[in-house]
Amino acid sequence: MMPRGLTRCKGIMPTILGLTIGLALSFLRAPVIEPDECRIYETSLDSANEALALDNSVPAFPASDEEEDFEPQIIVDPKLKPKVDLEANKKKVVRSRYISTELGIRERLVSSMITSKDTVSSLAIAQNKTLGHHMQKLLFFFGSHEQPFKGKNHQPAGMNIVVHPEEDEIRILYQTLYYLYQHYNEVYDWFFVGYDNSYVAGYRVNEIVNHMSITRKLYLGLPARIHDEKIDGYYCKQSAGFIMSRALMMAVMPEMNKCLSGIQADSPDEWLGRCLLTLTKGEVGCVNTEEVQTYESINLENDQQFDVETASSKLFEKAVSAFPVATTTEVYKLHKRFSEVEIDMTYRKIEFLQEEIKNLSAKTPQGEDGLSWPIGVNPPFQPSYRWEVINWDYFDSTHTLTCRGGGTTALPIFFFDMEKKDVHDIVATAVSRLQEKYKPQNMEIDLIKLENGYKRFDPQRGMEYMLDLKLRVTVDSGQTELSHRVDLLRPLSQVEIIPMPYVTETTKINMILPVSVDEAEALKVFLDKFEKKVLMSKDKDSILLTIIFIYGAAEAEKVHQKDDPFTVQKERLRALEVKYGSQENRPKVIPWMSIKTDIPSQLRILDVIVRTKKFTADSLFFLASPHADVNNDLFDRCRMNAIAGWQAYFPVPFTQFNKEIAPDVKEEIEIKGSTGHFDIYSFDETCFFNSDYMAARSKFAQKSQKNQDLIDNIDLYELFMENSELHVFRAVEPALKRRWMLRQCSVKRGDGAVDRCERSNAEGLGTRTQLAMKLFPDET
Repeated sequence: MMPRGLTRCKGIMPTILGLTIGLALSFLRAPVIEPDECRIYETSLDSANEALALDNSVPAFPASDEEEDFEPQIIVDPKLKPKVDLEANKKKVVRSRYISTELGIRERLVSSMITSKDTVSSLAIAQNKTLGHHMQKLLFFFGSHEQPFKGKNHQPAGMNIVVHPEEDEIRILYQTLYYLYQHYNEVYDWFFVGYDNSYVAGYRVNEIVNHMSITRKLYLGLPARIHDEKIDGYYCKQSAGFIMSRALMMAVMPEMNKCLSGIQADSPDEWLGRCLLTLTKGEVGCVNTEEVQTYESINLENDQQFDVETASSKLFEKAVSAFPVATTTEVYKLHKRFSEVEIDMTYRKIEFLQEEIKNLSAKTPQGEDGLSWPIGVNPPFQPSYRWEVINWDYFDSTHTLTCRGGGTTALPIFFFDMEKKDVHDIVATAVSRLQEKYKPQNMEIDLIKLENGYKRFDPQRGMEYMLDLKLRVTVDSGQTELSHRVDLLRPLSQVEIIPMPYVTETTKINMILPVSVDEAEALKVFLDKFEKKVLMSKDKDSILLTIIFIYGAAEAEKVHQKDDPFTVQKERLRALEVKYGSQENRPKVIPWMSIKTDIPSQLRILDVIVRTKKFTADSLFFLASPHADVNNDLFDRCRMNAIAGWQAYFPVPFTQFNKEIAPDVKEEIEIKGSTGHFDIYSFDETCFFNSDYMAARSKFAQKSQKNQDLIDNIDLYELFMENSELHVFRAVEPALKRRWMLRQCSVKRGDGAVDRCERSNAEGLGTRTQLAMKLFPDET
């Protein structure tokens, strides 16, 4: 019988035995280091070649402290510190401008149309008008030994045209593919090639490439059989167009030049098909179906009696192209028909999705009661508190009655041209929908007038309308008049990038600074900051400041006298002239002029500036305020957002609250909710070109020839809105910071200007909490 002690150790005996055997084996396998080997290692370190280096070095481990803990030693002598070349170790990291470039994300599709010098001014232009807005990039190619655009033959505007120095059709196709490969191989995933004697539905091409993998070696088009004993396969007909993948381009283009002399064919499309089959050893030929996507085309040559207007819509629903076309009229007729079919298909998809939403609504927690109108559009915005309530604006056919800023006073305002078009469009849409709805009931509906209209912009849905229409309803028994209310919604659609003309950040800015007598003290602070930000910087030559001293009738008599209200400011300008003006014939550093007026309107000031003829028509103006802080970011934003003949920029400034009401307000302006707000009623600062102002001013002068006083009732914003075709860009500008000021709201400026002035004063005092604490300081 085993002893009780051994019985308890029975469970750990295998562990003890394993450790014992492992230690024994480790001792047997360990290398034996002889003393002689250690001496050899030490001798090598003390060799003659290294003796000098070791004498001047600091040992890493002291010999006397082998058994103590390691303590680092600090090298004080700079000669003993290791030399590190910091410049050699600096590696400049070059970051891509766009994250898509850094991640290797390419664009989807680049398209090309092969034309000729005879049709580039006819069919190619028609193709550009019908296809260009669908494609990310569209290029036109043709061959010519001579310069095609000379004399009266001008190059068509708005088209990217590449001319090859060869006229052979096969070589033109090769040069086109090689150009696309050379310039866009790293930019796009798909390449479309078509001919101008066919119509191409751009939306169908985009739909095909958006649903296919980019890794496929694909040659997609309308297949035609190659009848040859050596090659068995298909090529894509050139008139129908074809799509090639980037993967196929990379595989065949380096060797495609061999096909120019090695393959004979009757047409360019057959040559390309033979070349691709040869280079890929028969793996890649033309196909018309890939990943459930089908490439179909309408061959108009087979049916001489084909009528685009009466043909079945089924032919156009899946077709990518139609060929051949001989005139631009045929191109436009096909475009009209394809567009109608696309719209019908879109409406059917919307109805289908709406039915699906209806069927699924029963399974939601809200049930069918949770459905919003229209079905599939976001529900109306629900305010969380009363300040988020969206107000409705009242309007009729000529005026709008708006309570701006949520106030209680509403003013009737005439519609701008675009607002008139908007009202006319929604009224016409409402009447047409009513006629479409009640026509099956033998009811004819005619509009008598718009009685009432209400509109508001919902950030989740779009622009909402309620219309009270007075209608004349005609039935078999007679006519009757009635009032009917309809609801309309112009939903938010897909965001699109608006193409803008190219601008640069090197344009010279002519800053115009009008200063009234009440703003004389503010000008001191402005000049101090202007000196630091502009005059002392390297960009001082790109900013020209012109100050306009505005005198009233009483102050005008004191000009050039000791009690001139601007004496201190003019002395400051002379000091800056002495400090920064180095040449005798050089223009003044900060030129200034004086004008006399009791109503300092923006148009009167600008008229004086224009009459001086010191500024050319292409001068960029920046109308500023002495209460604003200027900086380079603001100047760059002005240059980029003001575009001659296209756009004027009206930034929304961040304005400080009154220091006596808002305790957080400091000298340095900080963008915080407790220190200020973005003043949406301020139009004092603006960027525009002189040519745009002169054009709008001339148009306004023709309207107001009989009443010259109208110039005081309109500001620059209203001038551009009513008398020009410019885009008026209005956006908050964090780089434009302005100190608080109490505006002088003159009744002579017109009702609209007075209303904006008073609201700017009221909302610029402080937050509601700060105003309440000022009124009731004892309340907590």
